[in-house]
Amino acid sequence: MRLPFAVASYTHRSLPASAQRLINLYTERQPETAKAPAALLPTPGLRQFADMGVGPVRGMHAMGAALYVVAGSGVYVVSVAGGVARLGIIGGTGPVSLDSDGESLCIVVPSSGQGYVVSRGTGTVTEITDADAGQASSVTVIDGYFVFSRRNSTEFFLSALNDPLSFNALDFASAEGSPDNIVTAARIGRDLWLFGERSTEVWSNIGATDFPFLRVSGGFVARGTAAQFSIAARLGTAIWLGDDRVVYVAQGVQPQRISTHAIEQAIGGYERVDDAVGYVYELEGHAFYVLSFPSAGDTWVYDFASGFWHERESEGLGVWRAHLAVPFAGGVIAGDAASGKLWLLDPTYMQEGDAQVIRVATGTSFHAEGKRVFFSRVTAEFETGNGLSSGQGSDPQAWLSWSSDGGRTWSNDASASLGRLGEYRSRVEWRRLGAARDRVFRLQWADPVFTSLISVNIDAEGGDE
Repeated sequence: MRLPFAVASYTHRSLPASAQRLINLYTERQPETAKAPAALLPTPGLRQFADMGVGPVRGMHAMGAALYVVAGSGVYVVSVAGGVARLGIIGGTGPVSLDSDGESLCIVVPSSGQGYVVSRGTGTVTEITDADAGQASSVTVIDGYFVFSRRNSTEFFLSALNDPLSFNALDFASAEGSPDNIVTAARIGRDLWLFGERSTEVWSNIGATDFPFLRVSGGFVARGTAAQFSIAARLGTAIWLGDDRVVYVAQGVQPQRISTHAIEQAIGGYERVDDAVGYVYELEGHAFYVLSFPSAGDTWVYDFASGFWHERESEGLGVWRAHLAVPFAGGVIAGDAASGKLWLLDPTYMQEGDAQVIRVATGTSFHAEGKRVFFSRVTAEFETGNGLSSGQGSDPQAWLSWSSDGGRTWSNDASASLGRLGEYRSRVEWRRLGAARDRVFRLQWADPVFTSLISVNIDAEGGDE
């Protein structure tokens, strides 16, 4: 019989309720005529695209035909061929907020309030020193205005039109729907979203001569954000980690919950969440919202195509090392959470640089209403025969383990071949698996070969007790 298997990460606090996990795997729904309703596919590998030499990567932005990168204390420009040139240095630490009008790139360092401008024409890096500017926590660009949130306040202020180095002390306004500080200003579609600590306001450019922005009627959201850099945009819609540690996507201006109870239990247990980093990337028809928690060591990913969450993890890091990504050079380029490297997200490459990627699928509980079940065989229908011609991966393996106590403890791993090159009819199965009243199965593999998991089948018989 076919064993209902994991389609998402849903590890509940009560493990007997659900111990499901997908690590470095995501679910892709299949048409009705397919062999199975869904397949588990490997997440993309990382091919090195460029290296700044120092890290981590703090921010990236594509402007014109170049990619501008903040890594360590340096500001770099990267060509479509991966060539790197350093333009200058900036202060502060941690992630940066950055946006451009196509000619000037503005960089804000929230940890210090400093602002810098990079000229596309000259490549110079100039610190903002206008006395009317003040310290900022974020920057975004709308209709030629560089819009800044002021640090530790309810105010935001504007630059002169198309000039992020010039300011007027009177060009500011306050988000006053709720008395909490603005955490960040973000362009969502054509609107300005001012995310606060406990609330959010939506403003729009109405073209007034005294001050161009006005709060949208009904543009008040009774949810703020717990992490400035968790905020991302897709198709004119905001996605963010709320001040209540729930993940939301906006429907109009109303927050709709997309996190699950299991994920909320995990996030609720983190000691720190304000350092979370979120972004959206699109690849092969899937749009993924990636949300990493560096202090907690977890990365959660929401797939808009399926509506399911999964986890990503890089060997030795806990989080997925690709913590930022932008479309560039005909693909998706990601920054590195620990170094100055840039990576090309490649769905056909099954490593991260030279490091292996361990993929884990933990299934649902199999039981017979409290009676003992005897398990004679488990068959996993993988895409087989993709072994490499030599070296690691020439005889790729999958490992099966199982738990008879709801996922608390696990058996030793038992291996089976995924088929050498050309062995497309290989059967991946395990026999004589004992008996239990409740059984959870876990599959793992790490060889650098492409394989998908189509289904898991089980031969089992129920006992009398």
